[in-house]
Amino acid sequence: MKRPKGIQWSAPVLIRKDGAKLAVELPAQVAADLKAGAGDVLNFTKLPDGAIEVWSVKKSGYASLKDMDKKK
Repeated sequence: MKRPKGIQWSAPVLIRKDGAKLAVELPAQVAADLKAGAGDVLNFTKLPDGAIEVWSVKKSGYASLKDMDKKK
């Protein structure tokens, strides 16, 4: 299969069950491009067109939306 123009890489990731949660391991290329490391938080935002944007927040005190509410 030919990659669409503009895509530099694609990394399939298996979602696994971890107790009551779902978990994934970040591929090295994903972690490197996000500049993500231990203690950082990944933020997921659903956009109006249905796409989901992901970015890394360095050493954040927030691990969930519930954490943000606690700080208010």
